Amino acid sequence: MNLRVFNQRFLEPGSQVLMVLGIISLCQPWVPFLHQWSVAIMLLGLVGFNVAVHIPAPEPAKRDEVDTGPVAVAESIGGGSHG
Repeated sequence: MNLRVFNQRFLEPGSQVLMVLGIISLCQPWVPFLHQWSVAIMLLGLVGFNVAVHIPAPEPAKRDEVDTGPVAVAESIGGGSHG
């Protein structure tokens, strides 16, 4: 697993979740520890997300040029249009 795949699978969604958890921690009054650290949690998620969006997406897998997928028989032999 390279950095681009790790970024797409874990870093970007994890940063988004961390930002949302920071907002939820800010709005809840029951756990003082989470309320005190909510801004730091949001900032950590924001920094992680800014890093994640600047890493390019992984390149798509190369397709075999021989494999053209489903093709109609009429298209392959050239008899598709009469008239």
